[in-house]
Amino acid sequence: MIGLLFLWGAASSALPAQTQSLTGVVRDSAGRAIVDADVILEPSGRRTRTSDNGRFVFERLASGEVRLRVRYVGFHAFEERIYLGRGANIRRTVVLTRLPPLLATVRIVDQNACAPTSLEGFECRRLAGVGHYRDAGEIRSMSPQHWADMLDGMPGLRRSLVLGPLGREWRVAAQPSRCVVELWNGQPPMKVDPTTPFPPDLLWRPEDVVAIEYYDDHKKVPARYEMLAWTPPPGGQPCGLIIYWLRGAERTPARKDSTHALSGNHG
Repeated sequence: MIGLLFLWGAASSALPAQTQSLTGVVRDSAGRAIVDADVILEPSGRRTRTSDNGRFVFERLASGEVRLRVRYVGFHAFEERIYLGRGANIRRTVVLTRLPPLLATVRIVDQNACAPTSLEGFECRRLAGVGHYRDAGEIRSMSPQHWADMLDGMPGLRRSLVLGPLGREWRVAAQPSRCVVELWNGQPPMKVDPTTPFPPDLLWRPEDVVAIEYYDDHKKVPARYEMLAWTPPPGGQPCGLIIYWLRGAERTPARKDSTHALSGNHG
């Protein structure tokens, strides 16, 4: 009897440890599969993208609670907390809903008369109806984790994985053959010692942003920003423009030669 118990114990100890899996499909509200959606599991940070039929698979997961996050340009972000019991094989169908279209409003003010370095200027230019705008409420509703999340659905932009001060993160970049310049509170990037690995502006986080305005074509850029929306010489070219308005950010007036410090974000 003791020998049988020993053999049973040895056999059971040789069995592989149970692991969990999470699979699913991502669709829009019409039931169509969404291809290449970004699917993230937290807190592990594991990431994948949906296949041609909208499916995603995570295998060999530890038991416990995870947070499933799904994002796709032009759609509201999805988030769900899921508990994975021992040996669980869970399947989810995720339905993403489209963001409302960005419609131009009637131009009722001259955007070139708006303040260039204050949040009042953002409100003024939004009334002019040229460009694309998101205020604090719209940004919060998107639950952004990365800078690129705040610009989901904006035309002419794509997501680019770059190395930032806190590790690899998603930021926006222009489409191939195009360029876009980023300003903070209507001013060019801060100048820093060339040995500094990351400029101060990259230390801001999405939660610091209270508004965004974006001009997808240089022809739409307000006159006060036209010279700033260029890549630096030699070979400078006119670009689109993104302006981030930050909570509690204090900036000094830009120097006349500050345009030479700008770096365009190329596609």
